[in-house]
Amino acid sequence: MVITIEKGCPVCGGDVKGDKIHKFYCAKCNILYDERQVSRHKKREEEKLEVKNVKKGKVVKTGISKKPGWLYFVDKRGDISRVYMAKKRADKGKRKHEKVEKAGVKKEKGYLYYVDKDGDIARSPVKRGGKNARHKT
Repeated sequence: MVITIEKGCPVCGGDVKGDKIHKFYCAKCNILYDERQVSRHKKREEEKLEVKNVKKGKVVKTGISKKPGWLYFVDKRGDISRVYMAKKRADKGKRKHEKVEKAGVKKEKGYLYYVDKDGDIARSPVKRGGKNARHKT
């Protein structure tokens, strides 16, 4: 009995046809896959959907105006700070940062907090680890 798995190809994301005994075939790539290769790809698709559903966007509207030559960031305490950008390698780490505005954002694990182009604090989900992180014990 031939089974069709939609978006089952790990290379192109196309449909794959076949069975457990004779393997699965992708017509676009012209490649045969084992059942475990196809099912592993489906799990990755589910993980991507979970990350997309996570809340992201503006956290606090501050509306600060950014000046050129300065790097704006959210510090450990959740406030907006800035530091003058280093021009040479020797300047790196010489200057101290200064607090621009107190926001007091409580950071959650798994998010990257940054100052967006409007001068507000925003966040986006961060996926930690990867293919090499799984093998470490």
